[in-house]
Amino acid sequence: MMADQYQCWGTREDQPQKSQLSRALSIQLTALPTASVSVSPLGLLYSGETVTLQCVIPDYTDWMYHCYINNQELSSQTSETITISLPDQAGQYKCQGKRTTRPQWSNISSTLSIIVTALPEPTLSVEPNPVFPGETVTLTCSVESDSIWSYQWYKDRTDNVVSQSVRHTITGDTLTISRVTESDQGLYWCQGERRSRPTSSQQSNVITLTVTGELLCVSRVCQTLFILSQSNRHGLCVNI
Repeated sequence: MMADQYQCWGTREDQPQKSQLSRALSIQLTALPTASVSVSPLGLLYSGETVTLQCVIPDYTDWMYHCYINNQELSSQTSETITISLPDQAGQYKCQGKRTTRPQWSNISSTLSIIVTALPEPTLSVEPNPVFPGETVTLTCSVESDSIWSYQWYKDRTDNVVSQSVRHTITGDTLTISRVTESDQGLYWCQGERRSRPTSSQQSNVITLTVTGELLCVSRVCQTLFILSQSNRHGLCVNI
């Protein structure tokens, strides 16, 4: 805030040629209010999230809030908050206020950078693979994070969720398939979920589980070697 004093006097050709000096007039210069822009939630921002930007201008009322992204006007509204979606609307944000009475403009805010952080990416592994009919196979999904995750399992299609069943056991980060059959063969992937942000991970890498066509087994009772063919579903008995 700056203040200067002004005085004046008058002159003319006739007598008196000069007036007295006027009383001092103080002219005070008040700085324009400066806008500030903030984001909620705080912290890292993730793809798929919706966040709120708020433009705050101290003093005065009846502002029209102008929001800019990458120096292009995004919105002009009476509400001081706007909602944006990530990652499409990530960028450099500023805001400024305008009103019909004095002062008509605020100073523009400093820049707020909205940066999207990649979602955690889980890693999927399987053991053993390939697997023989009747065996047990274990798939493990892990996210490198200190947080506790639960996992959703998928087979072949995004709408085909693998659920707990007699042969499918989900425990923590593992999916165990017992008594494997040909129907278990296919593409598997997983995705992490949790209550805190981010609420989900990326999808994991895709693994192809292969169920091999033949299984060798030995009967302890008759000491006979059975070669079980998955394709024709019959046993070939060979004496040993």
